[in-house]
Parts: sequence; structure tokens; C-alpha cells
Amino acid sequence: MGTLAGLAGRFDLIRCVMMRYKRIIISCTFAAAAVSAVFGQSVPQPRIHTAPEVAAEIPINSDSFSRLWATMDSMHQGQPGKLSILYIGGSHVQAGWIGHFMRDQMTLLSPSAAWSRGLMLPYRLAKTNTPTHFRTEMTGNWTGLRCPQSIWKTSSQGRFNGTGIQSRTASSLASIQHVAYLPDSTQFNSNAIEVWTNARANEFAIDAGDVGMKMTPLEDDMGWRVALDAPIDTLRLTFHSSLDRSDPIAYEGLYATQRGDFPRLVFNEWGHNGLHIADVNTCPDFALLVERMNPDLIILGIGLNDAMNEGGFKIQSFAAEYSKAIASIQEISPQAALLLLSNTPVHQPSKIAQEQSARIQSFLQSYAAAGDFGFFDLGMALGGHENTATLLANDWLQSDGIHYTREGYGQIARLLYGAIFQAYQCDFHSRKSNEP
Repeated sequence: MGTLAGLAGRFDLIRCVMMRYKRIIISCTFAAAAVSAVFGQSVPQPRIHTAPEVAAEIPINSDSFSRLWATMDSMHQGQPGKLSILYIGGSHVQAGWIGHFMRDQMTLLSPSAAWSRGLMLPYRLAKTNTPTHFRTEMTGNWTGLRCPQSIWKTSSQGRFNGTGIQSRTASSLASIQHVAYLPDSTQFNSNAIEVWTNARANEFAIDAGDVGMKMTPLEDDMGWRVALDAPIDTLRLTFHSSLDRSDPIAYEGLYATQRGDFPRLVFNEWGHNGLHIADVNTCPDFALLVERMNPDLIILGIGLNDAMNEGGFKIQSFAAEYSKAIASIQEISPQAALLLLSNTPVHQPSKIAQEQSARIQSFLQSYAAAGDFGFFDLGMALGGHENTATLLANDWLQSDGIHYTREGYGQIARLLYGAIFQAYQCDFHSRKSNEP
């Protein structure tokens, strides 16, 4: 396996530790160092704990993680196949920077792989920030709803499709153009697209340049499936309301991927500002959306907004909602590996918020161990609440003390992917040592 094989003899330095209940233990300081060693990068070491404290726990002999490692093997060797990752969370995810830097890391895993953007949601149409490096242009008048908003739960204006966002237009002629990646959109291409809308065939057109296509309806009138003769990087949708339409045209986003006999990568971001764990469960058909993406790995970074709710937080309610969300995901996507993240640290949090975040961390660690899921203590890896002054001084944390800068999100992505990659290395080393 090239680079990995060359590293097999260096695991005494990386120190993969196997706990008695069969979980790989990874320290926060080693996680980033492992990425640097593998890829030859100079990865800046965060000013965090210098002791080898436990940051990540990954189950050993887990069927879902074994499938993930096998897929990463295929990507690393340039074999045909697809590696799909879904990251679920709040404003950290919607900002897009973690996903941007995670894609950088994954590209190094498989330089020859083709990239597609995956989920492209109409954030701008709903009057909220669009993730970085992804652009939406529009004509016509649009309104929108998002799942963290209270009105979402009481809206009776048609069915939702699991994206957690819906834009609507009553304009007689409206259009949307999605550009998958900036500054060079050609890095991301797709030849298989699902468009989620209630627009009928005579109300909907796709401009993909000179590329031929076949458009067929999705089941349950949820939208349209588009098969393209060649990959494209930019897509324009045009909607024209029929005179007999009584309700507005609704658009909930699209999923752009690739089909073909070659290695493919996609990193999906399902992020909504202000997201609470209960919002996932009040988002109809979210599990069906997960099924459409067919992820190999699902990363869940939900809990910070819950912890900051000083007056209404109860760990019992959080645990119940979290368990419900996991059960729904597992029922429809049982083969996906799950990695649960603790909350990022907040600068000068109230005592109540800090205690509530600690309760969430404790619950997630125990819940992951019991459920054979992975766990990554992101808060500890970043040094905890006591280290936020340093994060601010290093321009990793924004002045609000909650959200991170471009550089800060880059470090989060490197720590997170470093932990995933090191667990993969540990599994590889274990398999090589057991070979005859």
C-alpha cells in the first residue's frame, strides 16, 4: 500500500492503544502528527494539551468501521469505488470551512479520485449564509424556511424532503445557478443529480450547456433524477409557474454525485445555524436523505446550541433526542460508521453552559462505547474552555468566543481527519501484523 506500508514499522512511535473493551485510543497530540508524517505536510501543532490525553476512541472489529477502512484502502490504491462522508451539525458545519479543509485532507488520501460536491442546499435563497467555496446565484423573489426556526415545525405549506431547508417562489419566472466550487469549479464534477422540488415537468428546465441528459421523476413526487452524458461543474435551474398552480414552487436543494468505474470522493455537509438535536428529529424524511447519500462515515457534531440553552436544557431530554436521531439513521443506513463529536470550547462560558457541555461530553462518550460508535473529544483536543484565550490570541477563535476563524476551522479539520486517519493506520497495522 505504498505510503501506509512504509509506515507500518513506525507504530511504536504513534502508539495505538487498545482498551480492554476493544476500542482504539488516540491522543490529540499524535492525531495531527500522524497526518503530517503520512502526507509530508508541516501541520501546525495547536497549542493544546501536551500530555497524550485521550481524544478519540474507535471501536475495534466493528463491521461499519471495517467497511470504512476497506473503502479508504480502495481509495488509497486508486481502485474504482466511492468514499462518502456526511458531516451533520450547526453553524460550524454551515460555515463550510471544516468541509473545505477536510476535502483537502481527503484529496491527499486519493489524489487520482474524482470529486463531486454532493449536497448543495439553497442557503442564500433562505436568507442565510452559504458555505464557503460554494456559490448560488438567483433571479426572482424567494422566501425560505430552515429546520431550526420555530415556524418550520408549524408550517403546513407542503412536504419537506429531509434537507432541513426549503425555498419558495411565486415569481412567474425564477432561476437558480449553483457553482460547486470556487475559485476553480472544474475540480468538482457530477453526472448524476437529484433535484428536490415540487415543480412539474412543464415548470422546470435544466441548463447544463451542451451536455445531453435524461430526466425522470423521483418517487413520491419529490423531484427529478437527472442522468448526464458527461460531468458538469455548474448547473442552472429555471422555474416557470403554471397558471393553474395554487401553491408556490418549492425548491429544497440537490444532490450532485458521479457514477463511473473510477475512484470517487464526496464530503457532504448538512449544517444549519442554531441546530439543536431535537431539530433533526423534527425534520421529516431526514433519514431518507441520509439513505440517498449512502455515507460510509457519518460525523455528528451536535450539542453546542443545546448546552448554551441555560434555561431549558435537560440531559435526559438531550439523550432521548440523540438516541432517537441515531436510531432513525441506523435503521435506514445500518452500514455507515458513526463518529460522535463533543462540543467545541466556548470563551468564558457561563458556569451553567460549561456544566451542560460537560454532561453532553460524558453522555456521548458512554453512548458511543455502548453503541459501538466512534467518539472524538473535540473540546479536549482544542484544549478545553481554559485554552480559549490562547485560541483568540492565535486568531483561531472569533471575537464572539463561539465561532472559529478560517485558520481555526482548518485546525479543527486537521485534528478531526488526523484522528480518523490514525485509526485507519492502526487498523492497517493490526491487519498486517496478523498476516502469515
